[in-house]
Amino acid sequence: MDLTQQKLSKSEWDFLEVPTNISEKKILTMIYNGYEDTKYTNNEANSLLAWMKIGTDEDAFHYYIYENNFDKIIKKIIKKYELSFKIKKNKSSDKSLKKQDLIRIKNSSKKIEDIKQNIYEFILLNNAKIFFKKKLCPMRYYTLTQLIKNNVTYINHYVLQFVYWIIETYKNEISKTGLIKNAFEFIEKNTEVFKYTDMKLYEHQAKLFDSLKREGSKMILYQAPTGTGKTMSPVGVAKGKKVIFTCAAKHIGLQLAKACISMGIKIAVAFGCKDSGDIRLHYFAAKDYVKNRRTGAIFRVDNSNGEKVELIITDIQSYLPAMNYMLAFNEPQDIVWYWDEPTITLDYDDHEFHEILQRNWQQNDIPNVVLSSATLPNMDEILPMTRNFQNKFETNNVQEIISYECKKSIPILDANGNIVMPHYIYKDFKKLRKCARHIEKNKTILRHIDVEDMVRFIYYINKKKFITDEYQINNYFEDVSEITIINLKIYYLRILLLIKDNYDTIYKKFQENRARMYNSVIKITTSDAYSLTDGPTIFLTEDVERMGRFYLRASNIPESELDNIMKVMSRNERYMIDLEKVEKDERHRRDKMGTEDLGKDKSKTKDSSDYKAQQAYTKKVVELKAKIHSIELSQKFIPNSQAHIREWSQDKDTSTSFKSDIEDSIVERIMYLNVNKEWKILLLMGIGVFKTHPDKEYMDIMKELAEKQKLYLIIASSDYIYGTNYQFCHGYLSNDLMNMTQEKMIQAFGRVGRNSSQKNYTLRIRNDDLIIKLFTKDDNKPEVRNMNRLFS
Repeated sequence: MDLTQQKLSKSEWDFLEVPTNISEKKILTMIYNGYEDTKYTNNEANSLLAWMKIGTDEDAFHYYIYENNFDKIIKKIIKKYELSFKIKKNKSSDKSLKKQDLIRIKNSSKKIEDIKQNIYEFILLNNAKIFFKKKLCPMRYYTLTQLIKNNVTYINHYVLQFVYWIIETYKNEISKTGLIKNAFEFIEKNTEVFKYTDMKLYEHQAKLFDSLKREGSKMILYQAPTGTGKTMSPVGVAKGKKVIFTCAAKHIGLQLAKACISMGIKIAVAFGCKDSGDIRLHYFAAKDYVKNRRTGAIFRVDNSNGEKVELIITDIQSYLPAMNYMLAFNEPQDIVWYWDEPTITLDYDDHEFHEILQRNWQQNDIPNVVLSSATLPNMDEILPMTRNFQNKFETNNVQEIISYECKKSIPILDANGNIVMPHYIYKDFKKLRKCARHIEKNKTILRHIDVEDMVRFIYYINKKKFITDEYQINNYFEDVSEITIINLKIYYLRILLLIKDNYDTIYKKFQENRARMYNSVIKITTSDAYSLTDGPTIFLTEDVERMGRFYLRASNIPESELDNIMKVMSRNERYMIDLEKVEKDERHRRDKMGTEDLGKDKSKTKDSSDYKAQQAYTKKVVELKAKIHSIELSQKFIPNSQAHIREWSQDKDTSTSFKSDIEDSIVERIMYLNVNKEWKILLLMGIGVFKTHPDKEYMDIMKELAEKQKLYLIIASSDYIYGTNYQFCHGYLSNDLMNMTQEKMIQAFGRVGRNSSQKNYTLRIRNDDLIIKLFTKDDNKPEVRNMNRLFS
């Protein structure tokens, strides 16, 4: 875990200036605007009127557009399928359009055929056509019910009439059971619904913003799943309050700083600060500064004046200096202390950070506090801590925001490749009931309920009528539009509690019919590599070096090839040591000459001793670099390369299998570094070893590769989860993580599936005891004990 309390390097400051991409900027803009209007939504899908840039919602325009573009399509559907639908024309539709509007519409109409597939009304009508063509297709009906919810501007009123008529007329013709039976395909993987969904705040973000607007001191316990925007919420808060954002992992702070700069939010940075004199302002936040006379750019900033700062980002060590700095320019009630992942290190009985955390809490003078974490203990577990806050700031305003929103399912696999579900792992109904109650209070676990296995269970229970009528699908779900994945998972939890009388039969049935997702999942450098799809994998273990060596041996690289690579590396290392010495001697020589002699530029005089020394140095460097040979590994040992697939998985579906993509220049840089030879070979395979290492450049390169999703696999310790928000598609928890707490396990799971909802994700746990720990209530959480001990 990179929790080093150090000031930002030049490269890290440079990183902050790299603009966010267009899609990220849109999300940040939505969060920023959402602070003042929590119902703010944006949808970039184009209706025909919006695409024409007419800019009006008058019915006359809608009817004219309908008659000229949609009427024929709808009449054709009506005639073909003998429908009784008739358009209801509004009186205002008879209004004549202006000549210039008619000209604009006519000119735009020439291009419609080329862009039809991207116009929202045509998308709606296409779903309607397929609905009838496939004899009342449930998937297309469901898609229509979801698409009409979206906030697309100027959708044609008359097309909507037709779509609403379809939904209302055929609502009793659509089998809810059939829809649920195919929920994975029809709902979970419905690309059209996902593609056109509104961009809006998560419900937990809207609640946070509303809560912070209330008068008086307040503490907000902010618990929401990883990957749902918690660490970007301060972008919105900064619109209405001054913010002190505290995080233990520098990487998280840098991502927020970059986002703020992209939005023009004025920030300061406090990393590795002993006092407020170490705080640095970004140029946007500088009030007093000196400009470069020649370029006009800011040359020197007076960092002591933070009057313009809207948000300051601090590490744990620097919180109190940052707090005092902000209080020098603002009133306490106008500031929010936003503490990200306050439970970091609290899974240890003792840690060097504990003293700092306690001091920060005791000396805090900011009366508005947000504690943000996916695994924050529930309020009733940390009453001594909340009472301490209430007494200090004389308030009863402690609010809990708990969210279980998630847009994707990430199933858990056991060591044998079986999907893990509560009804698979508990033979005893009492234990199953306790598990269901535990998940009800910790609904973030719902994202790990596999959709396909869940709907098989739901279908069977309904078919056998093991539950009363009120809980049967047709009665429980009043409308098809209510059947979402999250609602199905809550329904699944509910029926787990209602099957006591028949549970022996049910358990036996599903044990007999339990199928593996994969026959094997541990041979990730050979025969199981094909199963790691869509993006990188993270493998968490306590002994990173041992696991790295294990997978190097398990890759079946011939001893002769390994020996040859090792010999080349050893020779290269000798030459690299010589090269390092030559470069060091040259630096020493130039330093010894002094700036005065260098300023005379004697190096351009061929007879000078400096010129001759430089020539000798250049010649020696060229000679040594020529002796350093490039190192290559046979392609068949690089997971999911074409040669590797031919060797190990020719009979498998490898269309989405993920392969590393490491440029030769990166490999060359790594080969020059003073790190284990085994790690260098693993890198050639696309495997990065993340471990605290004295060679900072190695870790910087690994982080860069992880950021750009260039690595096939990252092997790291469990503490690494707090220092990253990289995107992973699969995750492993090793056998040696039995001391991992439930909260830390959920944090680890949150590293997987942080991006697209349409990819396939898995979590693969090598020890069944860890699985039981996840699904069982823990009455003695170390995080809870430590929060109450340190903060009360």
